[in-house]
Amino acid sequence: MNNIKISVIIPIYNAREELAECLSGVLAQSLREIEVICVDDGSSDGSADVIAAFAAKDVRVRYIRQKNLGSGPARNAGIGAAQGEFVAFLDADDCFYSGGTLERLYTVAVRAGALICGGSMAQESEGRAITDYHGDYAGYLFTREGWVDFKDYQFDYGFYRFLYKRAFLREKEIAFPSHRRYQDPPFMLRAFSAAEKFYAVPDVTYCYRTHAVGWNEENVLGLLCGIEENLRLSARQGLARLHALNYKRLNKDFCGAVVDTALLQPDKRKIVRKLVEVQRAVDCTLLRRAGVSADEGVFSAPLEELLAYLCRMDERVYAEGWFIRRKLFRLYTWPVRAAGRLARGLRPKKK
Repeated sequence: MNNIKISVIIPIYNAREELAECLSGVLAQSLREIEVICVDDGSSDGSADVIAAFAAKDVRVRYIRQKNLGSGPARNAGIGAAQGEFVAFLDADDCFYSGGTLERLYTVAVRAGALICGGSMAQESEGRAITDYHGDYAGYLFTREGWVDFKDYQFDYGFYRFLYKRAFLREKEIAFPSHRRYQDPPFMLRAFSAAEKFYAVPDVTYCYRTHAVGWNEENVLGLLCGIEENLRLSARQGLARLHALNYKRLNKDFCGAVVDTALLQPDKRKIVRKLVEVQRAVDCTLLRRAGVSADEGVFSAPLEELLAYLCRMDERVYAEGWFIRRKLFRLYTWPVRAAGRLARGLRPKKK
């Protein structure tokens, strides 16, 4: 198939129930010059049969199968196989917001000569679509059309809302990390920081359907790796607001998942060591520039239990600098002080 304008990449893992609706919606887009690359990430529920049925009726549907590696590697496989001028990403349980979304984005991207072009996000939960955002989530919404400098934007959620120039991704070697969780924000940060600017439209372009996330050690470690990557990249580029966003997400949005998962593991050291590495990626100067203060330490209160337990279990945590460098992780200030006092009290006294 020649003259492919957009390659739509869909990572699929045991999504048989949603696939028919998803593929029907993509193939009904008003832009006809597309290919739909279905990357089967080791499904065992018959998802392949659904894809095969659609491929038999529409030559625009392509099928790739790989062993279960996660959605990041699946999307990378799709990028590698893509032939379109632009690539778009879609999850099997989500949808583009309207039947004209891809045509609208493609037309605008070509006219503007944009490497990245996208719009606003809708989040559907319990049958209700949210399209109004405030505070830390205001980046989901664009109110006017035009160029946006990424240094002014500093947001890394909702990568699905955008088209990406395929040649640009390949030239800059931009790919998704292999983390099981939180692989999307590092991809978006890499792409947007490399492009430096993007073209935005106020249209809602993507509908994300919220669902429960299951947490285990692998997922938590992936989350921490992704946050660490974004902290380091934002620190190198002086992106204070984005640095603080990733920092606050760990302390507020994901703190409970990290603590609860760590406490269930027979060997908790993997998670705490990764937390130490995350801590060392934090730039306190950037946090202060973004207005983050120690008063927000209440966000990480549940970590007190985790830290106190770990300092009793493994003194190497102390040696690795969790307590010595506690000021780096300012939101953890009071839990770390309490845990540090306990650790010092437990250390054997020198004779």
